Amino acid sequence: MLTLVFTDLADSTALKTRHGDSAIESLLTRHRDHVTRLAAECSGRIIDWAGDGCFLTFEISSAGVIFALRLQQVHTEEPDLPGVRIGMHHGEVSETPNPAGGPPRVGGLAVDLAARISGLAKPGQVLMSSAVYNSARQRLGVEAFGQPVLWQTHGTYSLKGFDEPMDIGEAALERLAPLEAPTSGDKAKLIRRATPARPASVSGRKFVLLSSCAILLFAVAGVAYFAARSGNTIASPATAPASVAPGGVKTATNDGAGIPAFGDRPAIAVLPFDNFSPDADQAFFADGLAEDLITRLASWRAFPVISRNSSFKYRGGDLDIKSVSAELGARYLVEGSVRREGEQIRVTAQLIDASTGEHVWAEKYDREIKDVFSLQDEISSTIAASLVTDLNRAEAERARQRGTENIEAWSLYQLGLQHYDRFSREGFAEAERLFEQAVERDPRFSTALGMLAFSNIWEIALGWSDAPDQLAATALERARRAVELDPREPIAHGALCWAYIMHNDVRNALDSGKRVVDLNPSMPEAWIYFGWAQLLAGDPEACIVSSLRAQRLSPQGTMIVVNDNLAWAYFETKRYEESLEMARRLIAERSDYFMGHVYIAMNSVEIGRVDDAKSAIADARRIQPGLSISQVQQFLGLSRPEIDARRNAALRQAGLE
Repeated sequence: MLTLVFTDLADSTALKTRHGDSAIESLLTRHRDHVTRLAAECSGRIIDWAGDGCFLTFEISSAGVIFALRLQQVHTEEPDLPGVRIGMHHGEVSETPNPAGGPPRVGGLAVDLAARISGLAKPGQVLMSSAVYNSARQRLGVEAFGQPVLWQTHGTYSLKGFDEPMDIGEAALERLAPLEAPTSGDKAKLIRRATPARPASVSGRKFVLLSSCAILLFAVAGVAYFAARSGNTIASPATAPASVAPGGVKTATNDGAGIPAFGDRPAIAVLPFDNFSPDADQAFFADGLAEDLITRLASWRAFPVISRNSSFKYRGGDLDIKSVSAELGARYLVEGSVRREGEQIRVTAQLIDASTGEHVWAEKYDREIKDVFSLQDEISSTIAASLVTDLNRAEAERARQRGTENIEAWSLYQLGLQHYDRFSREGFAEAERLFEQAVERDPRFSTALGMLAFSNIWEIALGWSDAPDQLAATALERARRAVELDPREPIAHGALCWAYIMHNDVRNALDSGKRVVDLNPSMPEAWIYFGWAQLLAGDPEACIVSSLRAQRLSPQGTMIVVNDNLAWAYFETKRYEESLEMARRLIAERSDYFMGHVYIAMNSVEIGRVDDAKSAIADARRIQPGLSISQVQQFLGLSRPEIDARRNAALRQAGLE
């Protein structure tokens, strides 16, 4: 199943008549350059050009809509460019080899429908079938454009040459599109108009979900989510009243609950599962089960999932559910326990609405250990179904995807994560050993291979490798292999992003970072990877936005890389006091992390505290003997010449050469 996109320039023939072939050719070249660039940024594939039109495919509906809206933005910013008509549809296609080489030929009924929809669009308009509309609307938030995406249903149309009528909708940015229904004519006849939009209801509604094993009854408050089901033109996601969280991040709140939220989507946190096994060493198994549940829930993409780094802080004891919920910013909490004896395992899990203390769902599972993956599927599917009732089949399938069927490989991977999280030379070495063993037992374990590449990258970045160039090549090879094994594994693409950074390939790093965010926007690490690539690409403001997003998703976690990103981005934007604060946080987390002291030195010089800067460099040298400006440059990667010059001048004043 692919999302198919057709673009077409409006009035290009008239432009040729008025301005001549040479002028229109220049416009066409600029337009094609924009299409090519934006397609790459959104992980799209250009199938064919036809005059001033283009046919593209995207694996994810939301990526196709982002491409379309960004293209409309570009054409609005350059008024001499003619408007673009865009049509989109999602469906099955057939692919055949292209005799001339290049991308394969793509055909089928879905392609014809997408082309017909594009013919209905007005200049500057993005029209789409309900398949694209319903899928993309759940995923696109304010963060994609810095403003709400507007959604409008136009009604049901009978399209010429097709038997089945189709619902047509539109996505737009404010003041950039007509938001007008297609004109009824020979190509398309309006059968049924869309129901006029109604005001959003402030009260929650109760849904009853029938499953094969139980009836799950719960109340979910959410003004904008239900407005989306009852109205037509809305902001996606609509925002509740905003408050300011630590770090200046604006967050919305669930009315009456006092719990931060992400727009209209309540967040969920999975607390560490208690280990009731006789063998205390089996605690890693309980942690692994809970972490795997976090990953699977995040892949549903319908609601944010708090990272393990934050939720795993709350281990054991009699927890105050409302306090934990408020601190994590999660309305829903998952608790559970694991008891393993020999080849038998019992897992209990419960879902709690923290705003009321109500137990929404609870279940007990007795299984043989060989069935653990089916068990994980069952738990994650049931919990997610109790929160979101209208996820499409493709998302359900993605949530059930697993990294490996090999229980021994999976156990080694979970143990490796524990050592990786130590963030030390010894920890990374042991993590590498365990990840390598996991990959040996299951050579197709993409996630373990990606984490192995990450371990290699940190060795290089922290100066712990005797052959950094060789290890960088190995990391890149491993990351590419991880992506090849599972193109939809976010960790694999994240490793590839940072491996490209190690090779100063910023363009590919940025593309890979964007891919991670598209695949799993609930994973804080995704925004960390993307933010670092944005910074190296020369966009520190975008890096700040992405890094604060990661911080929001993991409010209680260890945020070494987030603070590192922010320290450098704030320095680039001359926000020296804020950069100093991030550097202090780095040192508080890891006093033996030399870059924290380097950031202190850089910023202290800029605000006139040269003595403090020299003291910070002395601290950095105690941690990293032989530290030099060139080593700092190697650690930070490519930047812009004027930024490098400002940084190096500050470090020289602090006593570093």
